Amino acid sequence: MATATTTSDRAEYRLQVNSYDRTATLLIAMLVMVGLTVLGLAVVFFANKFSTPVRKLEPVMMEASSPNANMGISDEPEPPGVQDAPELAEPQLQDTLDALTATISTNAAILSDQAIDAADQAGKGDGLGDSRQLGTGGDGVVERVPRWERWKIRFEPESVGAFTAWLDQYGIRVGVLGRDNQVHVAYDFNKGRKVESAPVKEYNPWGRTVPSDGPMPALTKQLASKAGIASRGRYILLFFPFSVEELLWNIEKEYRVSKGHDDVNDVRETVFTVLPKGGGYDFEVIDQKYF
Repeated sequence: MATATTTSDRAEYRLQVNSYDRTATLLIAMLVMVGLTVLGLAVVFFANKFSTPVRKLEPVMMEASSPNANMGISDEPEPPGVQDAPELAEPQLQDTLDALTATISTNAAILSDQAIDAADQAGKGDGLGDSRQLGTGGDGVVERVPRWERWKIRFEPESVGAFTAWLDQYGIRVGVLGRDNQVHVAYDFNKGRKVESAPVKEYNPWGRTVPSDGPMPALTKQLASKAGIASRGRYILLFFPFSVEELLWNIEKEYRVSKGHDDVNDVRETVFTVLPKGGGYDFEVIDQKYF
C-alpha cells in the first residue's frame, strides 16, 4: 500500500512543458533577435555617418620642363651610329704644326679627303631609332601654368591646434629656404615636432607654396619661430608631399570636367578650401578661372 502511494506522488509532481512556457520562450527569442538586428543597423548607420568617403585617385604624371625629345621609326634599342662610325684619332702635335705651316704658306686651308669622309660618317649607322615620336620630354608632362603656381589654398582654422592637425594629417612641412643653401623644415607638430635640414635638391620633388590668405601666414610664421627655423631665411613656405599633389590634381580635374573643360591647360587658377570632415580635413574647389 505504501509503495503505491509513493509512485503516485512522483507522477503527480513530474515537470511538464505547457503552452504558456512555449509561448514565453518564443517571445523572448524574438525579442533577442529584434534587439540584435536593431543594434546592427545602428552600428551601420553611425559608421556611414561619421566615416570619410574614399576618393578614387588616378595616376598623376609628375611635371617636367625638359626640352629633350626623341623620335624614330623602328624598335631597335641601340642608338644609331655606334657600329659604323670610323675611328677618329686626334692628330699628333708634329702633324698639326706641319699642317699649320702648310696652310700659312699657301694661304689656303688644306683638308684631306680622309678627314672630310671621317667627319661625314661620324654619327651615321644602320640604326633606325626606337619608335618614339617627337615630344616635349620624357620625364613627365608640361602644363601651361605649373600646378603650384595656379593652385591656391585657403584655410581658416579655428586655432593653432587645428592648423597643426591639418599639417600632420597630410604630411605637410613648414620650411625655410636658408641662406646656407639648405632647406630647414619642421613637421609632426602634434607628435613632439621634428626639425631637420637638407640640401635644396632633396625638396625639389615637393610642392611648395607661400601662405598668403587669411590666418595661414601668421600661423606658419608662428610655427617656424617655435621650431627655431624662422631666422634662417627670408621666405617661409609650406612643402607638400606628392600624395597631396596627386589628391589636389584629381579634385581639380573632377571640378574642371564638370564645368566642361577636358584640358588642364584651360585652367589659369584653381582655389581650394580646407573643411573639417569625418574627424579630419578635406580639400574642396571653391573657384576656378580659365583662359
